[in-house]
Parts: sequence; C-alpha cells; structure tokens
Amino acid sequence: MNPEDLPLRDIHLPMPVDWWPPAPGWWLLAVLMLAVVGFLVWRWRRQQHAELALDLALHELERLQGQYGANSKDLLRELSVLLRRAAISQYGREQVSGLTGAAWVRFLDEKAGRTLFGDKLAHLLTELPYRPETQAETAALLQAVRLWLKLQRGTSHV
Repeated sequence: MNPEDLPLRDIHLPMPVDWWPPAPGWWLLAVLMLAVVGFLVWRWRRQQHAELALDLALHELERLQGQYGANSKDLLRELSVLLRRAAISQYGREQVSGLTGAAWVRFLDEKAGRTLFGDKLAHLLTELPYRPETQAETAALLQAVRLWLKLQRGTSHV
C-alpha cells in the first residue's frame, strides 16, 4: 500500500486558549486574594483605631493632671475611669467590664507585661477613689497609668 494513496489529512493544531474567561481555579484564587486583602485592611484599620484611642487617652491623662493637680480624690476617681475606658477600648467590654478589686489590678499588670500597679498602687485604684475624703500621693500612679497606656501600643487587641 502506497502511503500517498491513504486518505489522511495534515495535522491541525487546536485553537489557542483564550485568556478570558479564566479557568475556575483562577476565579478561586482571585476571590481568595480579595478576602486576604480585605482581612488585612480590616486588621490595619482596627489597629489604627486602637492607636488613636491610646493617643486620646494619653491626651486625656495630661488634661486630668493639669485640671486636678492638687485635688487627689477627684484625680484618683478620674484616673480609674480613664484606665477602665482605655482598657475597654483596647480589649473589649466583655473582658474588662466585670473586673473589680484585685482582679482588675491583675488584669492591668498582665496586659502591661510587668507589675505596674501590683502591691504599691493597687489601693489607689481600688479603694481610695471611693472613700469620702482622700489625700494621696498621685505622682507614682500618674506615671504608672502613662506607662500602661504606652505599653499597649503595638499589641494585638480583642
């Protein structure tokens, strides 16, 4: 049999694959990438919000120090409120709002990573703001509150 007598056609290459529409795997990858970018933007915005809240708390601390410099009872009460508000904004109401007394001081020290309020300053936060007439040295407490607020920067919250 002669090969030229066979009814064969020449090889035809298939049409090139179009770039659109992409295969399902590419769609899945695009959706996954959008989800990752969205998550990263969400986390960045939450971190920015936390940093802004800390900046506002530090400014409020300076204002309180100037306003209540000599009146230690009012300053102690306002510092306690400021710490509570800052902790709630950083760690969430569920984790912070029920803490009182020694548990509150332990929470503050734990989140600071060191003992700031512990033995010496615990009574200034837990007892003295609620007594009728109180005079106390507040300089150490002001310094501890300022340091606690600064130590909250860059930590992951909630």
